[in-house]
Amino acid sequence: APGRLGSGAVVTRGLGDPVRVAVVAEGRATPQDEASQAVVAVFAPEPGDFVLDSCAAPGGKATAIAERVGDTGRVVAADVHAGRLALVGRAASRLGLAVDLVAADGRALPVRAGAFDRVLVDAPCTGLGVLRRRPEARWRVDPDQVAALAARQRALVREAARVLRPGGTLVYSVCTLTREETTAVDEWATAELPELVALAPPGPPWRGWGRGALLLPHDAGTDGMFVLRLRRDPATGGR
Repeated sequence: APGRLGSGAVVTRGLGDPVRVAVVAEGRATPQDEASQAVVAVFAPEPGDFVLDSCAAPGGKATAIAERVGDTGRVVAADVHAGRLALVGRAASRLGLAVDLVAADGRALPVRAGAFDRVLVDAPCTGLGVLRRRPEARWRVDPDQVAALAARQRALVREAARVLRPGGTLVYSVCTLTREETTAVDEWATAELPELVALAPPGPPWRGWGRGALLLPHDAGTDGMFVLRLRRDPATGGR
């Protein structure tokens, strides 16, 4: 059945191991939760865009972006873990896509300011949006971990803002629901990064959540996901 979230997804059930499905093995499809695919739909890369995915592993979003920007665009996939970055390369190779791999911390990128048309920060998080698939995850989260992740997320957004060109688009996404990792990051960005102005959030089944939007598992049969879409104001591009 077709997906509900404007992502071009096809929802399947009862296929067993998706890696063994012919269209996946042949490089014509990628198994991924529809919420993750919907993030790319919200990000809305266009042909010819120069795009950064700053936390790219294992590569589902980076390869989906590469499909959208086409041969006239370019996708740089960065990840702090070189071993996991190799997964991005393998995914791109299987799909016949060109993705540039950079082993780098998204909080300190070896990139000049204002380089990219679009930056995706699909940040490490507590992962509480995937409890329907991994219910044991709820027992692995403590308040100190939430605070540490939120600090890392803020640093990732700050660096993303630095490498985003004036007029460019930044999307922050996390598969979790905690305030510290969603609206609190938005509130911090409002205060600390005034050059970033909010763009309209996606419509239903997304729910407005601060200046961003939240996708809840019972609304769409997907993982839980938060997205915040921002634009770098050309008038303050020199910050």
